[in-house]
Amino acid sequence: MVRFKNRYFTTEIIPMDNGQTVQPLNLKTYDILKSVLAATEQIHGEFGAAAIKNGLEVKYCNESTQVAIIRCRHGPHRLLASSLPFLSKIGKRKVQLQSMYTGATLVKCYKFLKKFHREKMNEALKMCRTEQEKKKVLEIMSKTKSKQN
Repeated sequence: MVRFKNRYFTTEIIPMDNGQTVQPLNLKTYDILKSVLAATEQIHGEFGAAAIKNGLEVKYCNESTQVAIIRCRHGPHRLLASSLPFLSKIGKRKVQLQSMYTGATLVKCYKFLKKFHREKMNEALKMCRTEQEKKKVLEIMSKTKSKQN
């Protein structure tokens, strides 16, 4: 039996709303897949879209942190990696995808995300001037953590 190698792209989805109030993205995995395929087809043509389509899947999508992990087969992952920066819309929302990490396993991507979020939390705590602000930041972080579980 043949083992298929995969690559996992950890990406941050940045909404590009021009001065409007920030609304939750309400990301659907189907919309992300459709947008990724469209961007790849635009850059690499039908060959590129067909090459990545077989193993393409969104494994993780978090609306509060705006992070998604996209799985692709090893080999065509290069086509996907080169077309991700050109993705400009998911559904009807204008967005920008920023690649954060490319890993060979899902576990490594989760470890990276854990380290990344810990660093962001430490940055937020350093910005606080009073104990009351620190308590508020920790309270917000615990709320988002409970939503994820």
